[in-house]
Amino acid sequence: MARFSQPVLRDTCNYLTALLKEPDSPLPPEASTFLHDWLGEGWRAEPLHGDASVRGYFRVTDVDGASYVLAYYPEQVRSELPRFIGAYEAIAAQGRVPEVLRHSLFAVAQRDVGDQTLYDLLGQDRRRAMPFYRQAIDLLLQFQEAPGREVNAPFSAESFLAELEMTRQFYVEQLMGVADSRSLGPWFEKLSAKVAGHPYTLCHRDYHGQNLHIFNDVLYVIDYQDMRMGPDTYDLASLLRDRGAADLLGAEAEEELLAYYQTGRHSDRSLMERYYETLLQRSIKILGTFARQPLVRGRMHYLDFIPPTISSVRVCLEKLPEFAAMAKDLPLDFSLEKARRDVASRH
Repeated sequence: MARFSQPVLRDTCNYLTALLKEPDSPLPPEASTFLHDWLGEGWRAEPLHGDASVRGYFRVTDVDGASYVLAYYPEQVRSELPRFIGAYEAIAAQGRVPEVLRHSLFAVAQRDVGDQTLYDLLGQDRRRAMPFYRQAIDLLLQFQEAPGREVNAPFSAESFLAELEMTRQFYVEQLMGVADSRSLGPWFEKLSAKVAGHPYTLCHRDYHGQNLHIFNDVLYVIDYQDMRMGPDTYDLASLLRDRGAADLLGAEAEEELLAYYQTGRHSDRSLMERYYETLLQRSIKILGTFARQPLVRGRMHYLDFIPPTISSVRVCLEKLPEFAAMAKDLPLDFSLEKARRDVASRH
């Protein structure tokens, strides 16, 4: 069994506890009608904890014991459902994703690929997880060759900059209380332009261990509807660093997996510099996501992911001398306890 530091164990436990306490949503009447039309009588539905969106997820069991996952799209995000179906149809033959069995204007039913995620396994047994991380890279390389390049607009310098501006608003100004953050503007523009100049391939966009499910010893990819063309190290940075994965993997394993991906991409050492540039942009961007979720939606467990994300930012600033001075403008001295108190006082 792998040994983890107390902060890593504490943050992981805090995250899981927050998930368990998060209120569940009842099955909407129109989703119930959808299931009656499809499965008839006798099915059961239990809510599942979803992602950062407002979609609702339910595990459905029919009278024969077969299990499915139903994704329900409320009115405010219903326009996103055709995009998910388009993404599924584009990559189903080449990407290993749960089979879509039935869908309507507001719901999608898929085969159930269980609850165990790659991130969970990494926290439980690092030794067992490592082969699956190599499998995740193989799956990523396969995903990159799939069609679907037109499902969403490609990443651009403008879209990267917009993500960083969200971080300035929610993390820098609202969560960290920086009154004047204008000095970050030139840094964000430079980083966005740099990352937009990388070689592009098809990106999942959120390719981390919680979106990779292990079912019958096979890895499946979920939550892929935002896929688009983007930097060739974008998904790799997410896989190896998002949500504190690097602390659980360890530096040696991260280097090993980087080299494994580099070989699979037939790339030279320049890939390593691109990796840290992309990781820096992603890490700063998700600081904004992890700040916005508790500030706007009261999802306090996202605060637990900020310390490991700041650790990734610090690593990148050490690896990239041209961005090192950004540290004086980007607040990185984060107190989890203070943030919890501050956010709780606003709700």
